[in-house]
Amino acid sequence: RYALRGIVYVWKTEQNFRSEVIIAGIVFFMMFIFPLRLIEQLLVSLLIVWVLALELVNTVLERTIDAVRPQRSEKIKVVKDTMAGAVLISAAGALVIGMIIFYPYTRNFVYGLISWFSV
Repeated sequence: RYALRGIVYVWKTEQNFRSEVIIAGIVFFMMFIFPLRLIEQLLVSLLIVWVLALELVNTVLERTIDAVRPQRSEKIKVVKDTMAGAVLISAAGALVIGMIIFYPYTRNFVYGLISWFSV
């Protein structure tokens, strides 16, 4: 119950988390549209969990710092920016890996549509 309350809090307060959950939903849906192999499904699922969990950790760190030291300082800004950078790197890495995994499936899908319409 407490864990869900925390996730709901982050959903309500963090635009990035909401965007990432929506994108994760789209990607999860695509996993069932395209015939991904089991290892590809596992990797995509792991990447989704990784990015969302890291976003939760980022929020925890930001709120903890704000509670302990509400005044702004350059050191705190560096810590927050660095954690945001970690989330960005994980999301960018997930995007690249996702594109590599989904590329052959989307390519075949597009070629299939093109050939279907040109008949």
